[in-house]
Amino acid sequence: MIKNYFIIAIRSLLKSRTTSFINVLGLSIGMACCIIIFLFVQDEMSYDKFHSKSDDIFRVLTIDEALGVSSSLVGITLPALAPAMEDNFPEVVNRVRMLPQGRQLINYEQQGYYTEHFAYAESSLFEIFDFSLIEGNVENALTEPNTVVFSQSMAKRTFGEEDAIGKRVDIGNQTGLEVVAVMKDITENSHLDFDVIVSMAQADTASGFSQFLSSWQSISMVTYVELSNAEAEANVEAKMETLIRDNNVGDNFKVTLQPLSDVHLRSKDTLFENYNLNKTDIGYVYTLAAVGIFVILIASFNFMNLSTARSINRAQEVGVRKVFGAIRGQLINQFMIESVLIAFISFLIALVIVASLGSFVNLPFEENLANLFLSNPIWLAGGLLFTIVLGLFSGSYPALMLSKYSPTSILRGTFKTSSQGVLLRKGLVIFQFTISIIMIIGTTIVYEQLQLMRNADKGFDPEQVVTLNVGHPSLQQSIPVLKNRLEQNPAILKTALTQGMPGRTFGRRGVTPEGASPDDTWIISVLTFDESFIDLMGMEVAEGRAFDREIQTDQQQAILINEAMAKELAWDDPVGRKVNFGQNERTIIGVVKDFHFASMRHQIEPLAMFFNPNGGGNLAVKFSANNASAAMEFVQEAWDEVFSNSPIEYRFFDEEFGQQYESDERFGRLVFSFTWLAIFIACLGLFGLSTFTAQQKIKEIGVRKVLGASVAGIVMLLSKEFTKLIIIATVFASPLAYFMMQAWLKDFAYRISINWFWFVVSALAALVIALLTVSFQSIKAAMINPAKSLRYE
Repeated sequence: MIKNYFIIAIRSLLKSRTTSFINVLGLSIGMACCIIIFLFVQDEMSYDKFHSKSDDIFRVLTIDEALGVSSSLVGITLPALAPAMEDNFPEVVNRVRMLPQGRQLINYEQQGYYTEHFAYAESSLFEIFDFSLIEGNVENALTEPNTVVFSQSMAKRTFGEEDAIGKRVDIGNQTGLEVVAVMKDITENSHLDFDVIVSMAQADTASGFSQFLSSWQSISMVTYVELSNAEAEANVEAKMETLIRDNNVGDNFKVTLQPLSDVHLRSKDTLFENYNLNKTDIGYVYTLAAVGIFVILIASFNFMNLSTARSINRAQEVGVRKVFGAIRGQLINQFMIESVLIAFISFLIALVIVASLGSFVNLPFEENLANLFLSNPIWLAGGLLFTIVLGLFSGSYPALMLSKYSPTSILRGTFKTSSQGVLLRKGLVIFQFTISIIMIIGTTIVYEQLQLMRNADKGFDPEQVVTLNVGHPSLQQSIPVLKNRLEQNPAILKTALTQGMPGRTFGRRGVTPEGASPDDTWIISVLTFDESFIDLMGMEVAEGRAFDREIQTDQQQAILINEAMAKELAWDDPVGRKVNFGQNERTIIGVVKDFHFASMRHQIEPLAMFFNPNGGGNLAVKFSANNASAAMEFVQEAWDEVFSNSPIEYRFFDEEFGQQYESDERFGRLVFSFTWLAIFIACLGLFGLSTFTAQQKIKEIGVRKVLGASVAGIVMLLSKEFTKLIIIATVFASPLAYFMMQAWLKDFAYRISINWFWFVVSALAALVIALLTVSFQSIKAAMINPAKSLRYE
């Protein structure tokens, strides 16, 4: 019996080649999209799950409620908090503190090597987190002062094939650090990523760093705690509040816990996260998951639509089968097997599509996506189960509808006059194009928002600027030599020293502005640079003047502020006013026009700028666009002349600044790609339905042509019904799209206004695409000779 089911199913598919092709193509593309999106979503949701204690690990965050701060949640906290929690809270099983430092220069045997992810950490790092050691042991790693752990790749890069254990290196001001362990490269989905870790342990408990570690007055330490169980979170948070108040922490600071599983996905508004640079937005993950569901639903509804339309042609077959004794269950099984067979064929083709084209979607996978999917038994089993369920779902309505009719009513033609199939087909078409129009509108708004972030006036010129890392102490004395050498080349327009660059994390300091209430607590962002920086960056001084090396008091007594700070303080005439930083009083000499030094998701915060003509770990170099290649070659040559034993480390500023929008850009590309695939799938179904409609009305068209109807008139007749469905879909889609995109745009402090014009264009685009799809079959049907179409009437 099963064999006969499959033989009949294959014959039926071959008999209706066009419909079968449309079904298989639509389902294949829908499944391929679903697999790719599923892999992406699973990858994002799996971050930090490989740690055996992941459910009980929490990050300690600080909430800064001071005036002058618009982004209050920060990923660092009080250095003394973690030890106090471990000592006083029985729920805290363990804790670890870290100080990520980003890129640092390591010297080994007179050779320099830059790390990518350098950090200081306590030895409990390897007790709480499952970072594997290839050499050395967990019990001794980072327990002693002046010890360091290397990652496997960094050890090979620094020491070659030699055994790394026991080797000594210099990092910054620390010399003779001993390598005590080699850690396996962190290749899992981890928001923490280290290649060199230096012990926080101090031999001198009276040292400045030891005093820093016991401070309750600095917000600067990355901290994680392991709780006895996840349910203790609320109780520990309440105790933390009491603990910091007992240690005289400012009332503007509060502390909270964040589950480890939320760090990657739910930290979009958290600042000071130099180690969590590839964080994403859980909303993006959910949106893409919804897109995947919608795409596969559109493909499935295509299948159901075309199967329902074909049911009229197969009604006679069902009637004859029933006359010869077929029962309803057998007919249902026949239709379900046909449906599952199409779904299975589509699944195989989808895997081929994923294997061939998966790399073009730019997801963070090195392995072929199809191999990645098939290599996991759970995913493969889930894919097969999904295929069977999809096949059963897609074929359910035609099977149940056709099998319920009596053979008498079918053979008499009663089934042909039923309105159920017609209503279902119209409803599914409306649903498909409602989703498609929502996706078109959403894609348009996402594109416009990304364009705003790319092209909006940032308050500076990011083009043709490269930053050199000159922060290592061994480089400091020769920086003026390098600057002088660079500025001799006409392709180098200007150089400037700076503590940081826009897009990187700036520090914050407490401040008491002139005229402020003594009860107010102000904290603002700070930046230090030399007299050339503002000009090099193309920034504008709106009031007063910039720093001047010739004015001796600028370094110790002067300060610049941005417009946001003047606005926050309601100062109409800020130049000449006083600002106190502890015991250091500064006079405002100028106001710099606002520039974006953080993501455009965040409001520009108050910023104070200090003058240091000889300080800063970054040398910004502005070069001519006409001689960019020659300029960079000269920069390399000049560096090698001045710092022959240290490798150059530089970044193009426009690329670096753009990295903070990488997650948004990737989201936009994925939504754009899958939107047009969804429209293509919907139009495949529309093409099949228009083909069926034209075939059903072939004799009506012939009569109309005999009576004088024109080709254009007949095309209008056949297209009118589908046009109504697209208009209804637009009515449903527009308000849904508006509210959805309004919710998305709320995450951006600087955002576009939703324009009604985009809704009109999106609806017209969907309508034009649909009409072009329908018109092909309509014109083909209208061009048939009426004598041929009426031959058997």
